[in-house]
Formats: sequence, C-alpha cells, structure tokens
Amino acid sequence: MAGNRDLASLMSNLNKLIFDLSPSNRYATFFYGEYNPSTKELNFVNGGHNPPMILRGEEWIHLEAGGPAVGLFGPAHYEQSQITLAVGDLLIGFTDGISEAMNSMDEEWGEEELAKWVMDRRQTGVVELIPAIMEGADAFAAGAPQHDDMTLVVARVTG
Repeated sequence: MAGNRDLASLMSNLNKLIFDLSPSNRYATFFYGEYNPSTKELNFVNGGHNPPMILRGEEWIHLEAGGPAVGLFGPAHYEQSQITLAVGDLLIGFTDGISEAMNSMDEEWGEEELAKWVMDRRQTGVVELIPAIMEGADAFAAGAPQHDDMTLVVARVTG
C-alpha cells in the first residue's frame, strides 16, 4: 500500500451507491480494513457491522469507528480509524449470526460469550479456531434452528 487511503470517503461513496440503487428497506452492514504488514497498521472503517474484536494479551479491542449501515441513509458520515497491531494479536471478525446464535429459549450466545470462548482457545491455530468457534455457537444453540448466516474471519499477526 503506497499510503493511507481515505476509507471514510470510500464508505460514504459506497453508502450513496447502495442507497440510490436499492429499495428503502435494503441496507447492509460492512467492515472494511486495509492492513500493511510492514508497519502492522490496520486502517479501517465500520459501516454498522458488529465490531471485529482484537485479542491482545488479556485485553479485547473493538474496532467500532465508522458510521451507520450502508444504504440505510442517503448522505452518511463515516470515520476512519487506525490501529497498530502487535505480534500475537488475534483478530476475530464475525457476522451477527455468530453472536446472536440462539438456543431454544430464545437466548443469544452474545459477544461476551464469544469472547470467553475465544479467550479459552487463544493458543489454537487460526485454521482450527474457526471450527472451534462454530462448535461453541452450535453447542450453545443445541440444535435450535438459526435464522442468520454465520460467518467468521480469524487472523493472527505473526513476525
């Protein structure tokens, strides 16, 4: 990456396109980030999506900076943010189908339980961590039908 791009303007333009081309009851949540491995900087903007979480040691960092869901409002303001990642940081990106997995009593698994599940398995390799998280959501749901997609992105910063 040659320099920092204006991701907030990119998101504003995307919002306008979706708003102009979609029915009024259609919108999307969207998280966009650009990672520079040489500086370990992650520039990002969040368009109403569940904030991805970074596990750094015992601390959780939520990537919230951004604005509303894209396509929900005509003109919308978005804020870009940046975080410098450290070796060992674990990024968990997820759709609300993961955090809102429901059991037969209509209780949600929740982001706090997701975070606990990941914390207990933080030394697991990223390839194995995705099915482990899905296993946690499925165990909580205990066979109850789910009504949303369940998507995960997991990445760990290495040397």
